Amino acid sequence: MSLPTTFQGYPRPTGRPGTRNRLVILSMCGLNGPGARKINAALTGAALISSPYGRGQLGADEAFHHHMLSAFGMHPNTGAALILAADAAMRMGLQTRIETAGRPVSGFSLQEAGEDSDRLVSAAIEAGRRLQGDLDRDKRVPCAIGNLVLAVECGHSDASSGIAANPLVGDLADTLVAAGGAVAISETMEWMGTEPSLYARCATPAVAARLKRLVKARHDIARQSGHDLRIGNPGPQNHAGGITTLEEKSLGAVSKGGTSPIVAALAEGEAISGPGLHLMDTPTLSPESISSMVAGGAQLVIFTTGHGNPYGSAISPTLKLTANPDTARRLPQQIDFDASPAFSGVVSRAELLPALANLVVDTCGGRYTAAERLDECQEVISRLGPSI
Repeated sequence: MSLPTTFQGYPRPTGRPGTRNRLVILSMCGLNGPGARKINAALTGAALISSPYGRGQLGADEAFHHHMLSAFGMHPNTGAALILAADAAMRMGLQTRIETAGRPVSGFSLQEAGEDSDRLVSAAIEAGRRLQGDLDRDKRVPCAIGNLVLAVECGHSDASSGIAANPLVGDLADTLVAAGGAVAISETMEWMGTEPSLYARCATPAVAARLKRLVKARHDIARQSGHDLRIGNPGPQNHAGGITTLEEKSLGAVSKGGTSPIVAALAEGEAISGPGLHLMDTPTLSPESISSMVAGGAQLVIFTTGHGNPYGSAISPTLKLTANPDTARRLPQQIDFDASPAFSGVVSRAELLPALANLVVDTCGGRYTAAERLDECQEVISRLGPSI
C-alpha cells in the first residue's frame, strides 16, 4: 500500500508545512501562569503552553527549557505566537528566536507592563485577536506527504497493543518512510531487552554508538538514584492486560516504529532534520515523551493504548488508536481509530492500513481528533535539575 502523495497543509517561510495553524501562547514562567489562563480563555482556539518554571534554573536544565519553548514557537503547526514573560530580557530572547523562523509574534512582560497583570492581559488579548484574524485568512494548500513527521507513542498498553495496535502503526511508519517522510519513537526505558536488535538496525556505526550512549545515560540516571527499573515494570495495568514480561512489553513498544533502518539517535527534544526512522531518548512518561517529539518537529502524533489514555499534544493533533475491543466500546469518545478487528482476527492489519492512512491524511488536513474535541491537550517540558 502507498500513501496519498499530498495532504492539505499550511506552508511556512522556513521548515516543513503545518497540519494546524495555531496561535500558540507561550507562558515562560510561573509568574505569568494566571494571566496566561485568562488570555487563553479569551482567545478561542489558541493553544496554551504554560511553564511553572523558567527562573532559577541552571545549566542543561535552563538550556533545555528555553530550547523547548523556542521549538514550540517555531513549530510547523504554530501559525503565530504570543509570548508572556516576567521581564523584558526573557521576552526578547524568545521573541527574537521565533522571529527568525518567520512566524508572526507579539511579546509582553510584567516588567514592561509596570508589574500590572491586568494591563498585560488586556494588551495580550488585543494582540492575540489581531494575530488570530491574520491566521484566519491563511489557506491550506497541497503539501508533499514526504514533509510529514509522525511521532508514535504507546501508553497503558496491554496484549492487544503488542499483537495488533503497535504493529499496525509500524506498518504505517514503514509506508511513510518509504514515501520520504520521517517517524520518531521514544521512551528509552521502553526499549529494555530489545537494545541489541535496535543497534543492529542503525544505518551507520555512528548512529549505533550515539544510541548506546543515550541508553547508557538513561540507565545511569536510574542507577544513581537507586531505582531498580525492573520493579513495577510491567505495571499493574500491563499485567492485567496480559503482558507478562519486560521484554514482551518492549518488543510490543518498539514494533510501532516499523522495520526501517534507524537513521538517527536523538537527544530529548532534538530536531528531526531528515527522512527515515528516528529514535529519541526521553523519559518513560507519555506527556514528556510526546512533547519532546513534537518539539523535534512532529506535526502529527499517533498514540496507541490498551486501556485508554486521554492525553494529547497542544500543538500537534494526536490520534488515539486501540486494538482492545473493550476499550473501543468503553471509550468511543476518546478513540479515533478502532483496530480491534485485527486483534480479534476478523480482518488483517493489511486490510486496516488504508483506512488508517486515510485518517492520517484527513487529520493532517484539518479533521479534529478526539483529544482536540475533548480539550485534553497540553505540553509538558521535562526538568533536568533543581532550581536555585
